[in-house]
Amino acid sequence: MPTGKPYSLYKRNRIYYVQFKLPDGRYCTARSTGETSKSKAERVAFDYLSAGQVVVKQNLTLAEFSKDFFSWDSPWAAEKRIRGLRIGKRQCHNLNYLLRAHIVPKMGSVKLVNIDRMMIRELRNDLFVKKYSGNTINKVLSALKAILEAAEEQSLIQFIPRIDRAAANPKKKDILTIEETRRLFSIPWISDPGHCHPPKEQLMGYIGNMLAASTGMRMGEIQGLVLSDLCLNEGYIRVRRSWDRLYGLNDTTKSGRSRRVYIPGAVAEKLHTLMELNPNTSNPESFLFFSERTVGKPVEPKVFIRSLYTAMRNIGISEPERKERNITFHSWRHLFNSVLANGNVPLLKIQSLTGHVTDEMSKHYYHTDDMRDVLEVIRGSILAGLPDEQEMVQ
Repeated sequence: MPTGKPYSLYKRNRIYYVQFKLPDGRYCTARSTGETSKSKAERVAFDYLSAGQVVVKQNLTLAEFSKDFFSWDSPWAAEKRIRGLRIGKRQCHNLNYLLRAHIVPKMGSVKLVNIDRMMIRELRNDLFVKKYSGNTINKVLSALKAILEAAEEQSLIQFIPRIDRAAANPKKKDILTIEETRRLFSIPWISDPGHCHPPKEQLMGYIGNMLAASTGMRMGEIQGLVLSDLCLNEGYIRVRRSWDRLYGLNDTTKSGRSRRVYIPGAVAEKLHTLMELNPNTSNPESFLFFSERTVGKPVEPKVFIRSLYTAMRNIGISEPERKERNITFHSWRHLFNSVLANGNVPLLKIQSLTGHVTDEMSKHYYHTDDMRDVLEVIRGSILAGLPDEQEMVQ
């Protein structure tokens, strides 16, 4: 019978069972204490309540609870959007993949109430043994934590077990030196005969890489540029969207905010050339880096990547060296940040250009002024030596 205590005990076949009182006043399904002594049964009940909240369902497995957990239309994703947190379909897709590939196979049949710190540690260590990076392992653990947080909110587990993360130890990304960068953009970019026969000029690859080097733009942001984003007479580009190979054109950038990036004259000249080649110049929403094969889509990332790696080999950076230094297309973003920082461009100004601002108040109160110092740094370093830039620097 219910008592003034937060639980009720009764005896069946010599064993004491306990029912815990729920927040709404009802009592949960009875569960065995495994004890024949009432005092010991009382201790089991007390220890249970001391550990955390009362669980309303005991038999729900992780697989059952996590089905469609990270889908775009799920309560989890909706909550993110309602709270104004950054969430995209690509992120949901990636989390769903981690759930299906790593968490469910290992723990899907386990009841939520039975998941403990040791079990989570075994999941982490198993991924480590399989040679997954610390970054990937921690993404899996973060996905699991999100599921357990939701389970705790719904009183399906008493508490969230401690989650011990893996050491990230990411492979350091290198950048080209200024001298290497100048040499790279001073040679003709011609396709590798193995990829394209006969070899032909890699104009889009050349311009896309030059744009990334001189603005720090991400690959998806460059792919997402349309003709109306170019304000070349004013000397800048509006970066407001990003292209995703699975979901197409996103309404926002990775940071969730649009920004302006300021471009030197040599880059503007190349962009003018590319605009003139666009087969649909009358449409302001036509992609700047248009696909020559698929109407209504931008070029594939391989156009930028393959041409970059070919050009690097042509200036003496072999493929083994490139891999050892971990130089990729994204290295341009690292180079851009480093060059501006070393050129004593103010941090807030750099952040306004890259979209890396993390202090929302600083971002709100920072107002972009003229970008002459930014352009001078880019012209005098990354693009130094190009004919039209030599005249502009002098």
